[in-house]
Amino acid sequence: MTSPQPHDAKPAPEVVRERGRSAAHKGQQTRATILDAALSLASQMGIEGLSLGALAEVTGMSKSGVFAHFGSREELQISVIREYHERFEEEVFRPAIREPRGLPRLRALFDRWVAKVATEIDSGCIYISGAVEFDDRPGPVRDALAGMVLMWHGALGRAIQQAVELRQLHPDTDAMQMLFEIHGLILSLHHDARFLRTPGAVDRARTGFERVIQYYTLDAARPSPGLAAPHAATSGVLQTS
Repeated sequence: MTSPQPHDAKPAPEVVRERGRSAAHKGQQTRATILDAALSLASQMGIEGLSLGALAEVTGMSKSGVFAHFGSREELQISVIREYHERFEEEVFRPAIREPRGLPRLRALFDRWVAKVATEIDSGCIYISGAVEFDDRPGPVRDALAGMVLMWHGALGRAIQQAVELRQLHPDTDAMQMLFEIHGLILSLHHDARFLRTPGAVDRARTGFERVIQYYTLDAARPSPGLAAPHAATSGVLQTS
């Protein structure tokens, strides 16, 4: 029979560690719930529309409770951008990168990008709407958003360059120009599908992509080379091999 523990006895170290892990896990779950709600709000109201007060109301938390997880409105906005980027990677980049290098991978990147935009017609793309909000507003939020977009551009640029190296595209292909044209198709898709509600915008984007590919294939005539390929991103998950 064990002796009763005194009321002021300290809990065993393993109990303390378990309580700490439980508290940390609960904190991570709460933060994830807040971020999910914040991303939904940002998709509808814009990144600039985010506030600790609005988020507290949506989540049913106190404003101080939300503040405890982020510390400032700016950090909340940056966290939302990072969360969107992580989801973009999961839905678009990671599945596409499993395709063979060159044109199969580039096609997969574009196809999944189009599918992502198509699912965001009623909510909006954080990359595109954020660029409109922060194009002339320097600061950490703009830097975070631009960094994520440039990382994605770097992945596309590498896929284009690999297709050139594999001789699937003309050796004189201007990767930066090709990337510009592909991105332009996405911007047109977002504008026509979300703003104008034009039927068939997704199909037009895909048709435009095929025409871009045809222009840059080996048997296509083109002008002399222009700008160099975009620099590859130096950090983050969006790295092709």
